[in-house]
This record gives sequence, structure tokens and C-alpha cells, in this order.
Amino acid sequence: MEAIYSTFEDAENILLKEEENILRIIFTRHGRTRLNAERTFQPWTPEGDQLNAEGVISARDLGKKLNRIPIRKIYSSDWHRAIYTAQLINEERDQPLREMHLSRNLRDFNFGELCGVSVTEADRLYPELSEIRMNRLHTFEVPGGDTFADFHNEKKEELIRIIGENSMGNIMVVSHAYVAKCLILAALDLSVEGYAHKVNIKNTSISIVELKGSQIPGRLLVLNNR
Repeated sequence: MEAIYSTFEDAENILLKEEENILRIIFTRHGRTRLNAERTFQPWTPEGDQLNAEGVISARDLGKKLNRIPIRKIYSSDWHRAIYTAQLINEERDQPLREMHLSRNLRDFNFGELCGVSVTEADRLYPELSEIRMNRLHTFEVPGGDTFADFHNEKKEELIRIIGENSMGNIMVVSHAYVAKCLILAALDLSVEGYAHKVNIKNTSISIVELKGSQIPGRLLVLNNR
């Protein structure tokens, strides 16, 4: 899966012009948190982990980068780190939106027994689980947590709902790493078996998918660019 443009700047001009029947979705992941920096699996709670100083700065920088782009709606996970990121992005725009659309269906993957465990410790304690997470993510199932295949299907349904509410222009979705991964794969109609382990979403990176006539698959304009 190759993006048409290498960077956001390369794609910026196409985003400046709204076209009838063309919907472009800008996907991003929340700003970096302390646990992200420590490479620790996030707790599955609404409050979760807070943005660190780097995360706040990068969210504001993303808002400045997107300042010229007309954005009709911002959708966000209803968890704090995503909401705060969306708010920071919105605040940096000359014409901030009056409201954001929060969705519980954009919540993060539940890592179950791995929540609060560092990646290094998880590799030591659960080597088989770590191998699946790294190489066969589509079969990933965490004790006490989510199954990736079911998680992907849920996010695909949420994507279809969002597309159904928008027919043209640019919209933005602020969520989490696995959520953005699933949404992008769903928008491109790519199999989780073949692509789940190949897409890695950085904090406050930009990925853009363009849909014509609200039809899936779309075309990938930008992937994971910062």
C-alpha cells in the first residue's frame, strides 16, 4: 500500500479545494503521553494517560500545519488524550469549529492483562503473545482484553457511520494507534491478514484517504507523515 503523496505538504493543495462528491478523511493519533514515551501499554480507562509536554506541542503544531485546510467536522475518541489533542488542534486554527463529535466507538484497543505493563516486560512475560502482536496482529487476542479481528470489524462499522454523515469536503478523525490503523485499512478495503502488521501510526501523524461518492475502497493520499 503506497500513498500517492510522500508528505502532507505534497498533498496540501488538493485539500484546499473542495470537490463535489469527494470526501477526504484526515486521520491522526493523539499526542504523545508519558506511557507512550515509556513504551507501556495504556490503561483502558476514559482518563487514561495524559499528554506529556512533547504531546501538547506536537498537537498544537499539527493544528498550525492544518490551519489553511478547510475542515468541516472533527471526530474524536471520547477518551481524554484524544479529546485534548483534538481541542489543541482546533484551537490553533484561525476558524476553529464550535463543536467536536465524540464517539465511544473510536476508543482504544483494550490490552487486558497487558495494561500498565511495559513492552519490554510483556516480551519477557508473554513471549508468544508478543510474537503474535508483532507478526500476526490479525490473530492477536489479549487475555481480559480485545480480539483484534473483532476490534477491526467494530471500527469498520464506525467508519461506515462517519462516511454516511459526510458526502464531501475534509473531515478529521482523532483516535488511537490501533483505531487509526483499522480505520485506514477499512477505508482502503485491505485485509487485516495482509496489512495489519504493516501499518504503524505515530503520534500526531497525518494519514489521508480520499473517497469518491462515499464509496470504499478509497485512495491513500498520505500515510503516517509528521
